Amino acid sequence: MLRGLVLAIFLLLPVSASAEDSLEGSWALRLEGANIMRWDLDRQGDAWEGAWVKPDSFASDGKRFGSIEMPAVEREADSGRSIGDWAELAFKSEDGEGEGDVFRFRLLSANRAEMIYAGTGLPPFTLQRVAEGALLGPFEKGRVYGGEEPPARAASPKPLPPLEKPAPAREPQGPPAMIGR
Repeated sequence: MLRGLVLAIFLLLPVSASAEDSLEGSWALRLEGANIMRWDLDRQGDAWEGAWVKPDSFASDGKRFGSIEMPAVEREADSGRSIGDWAELAFKSEDGEGEGDVFRFRLLSANRAEMIYAGTGLPPFTLQRVAEGALLGPFEKGRVYGGEEPPARAASPKPLPPLEKPAPAREPQGPPAMIGR
């Protein structure tokens, strides 16, 4: 009888969530076998702290990443907060001018998260959980990561245009959606 009561009490106790049931940890934007960038998230009550690890410089149109130059640079978040199910990390502009970078994260599953680069209009990115301190790369010089794969039946797949020379547009085109800072 006493054992049954102890077992019942034990089963009613709240179970703490494991790290895999939380946004806490390290998350990578992983494309074609390479970690392009990594975010480290740590919850402090209702606030969030973290870091953004990225290549020293890169070019991107929001889908593809190229002109990647290492070494990796780590930036500590200047502020962080919770917004419902989302965690937000804000990074001030490195040169003191401009609005800086704001990223919002939401858990999709134990090993996947959604990230929005706020204020850019870019579609959400899907991140993968990675080990703490996971390195960026590996990168091949001159390679562009991401974008659409050619159809499987194409006899001679059409290569993607280089990021530095976008295809001509009918209307004047502005600067790239994002340039690594």
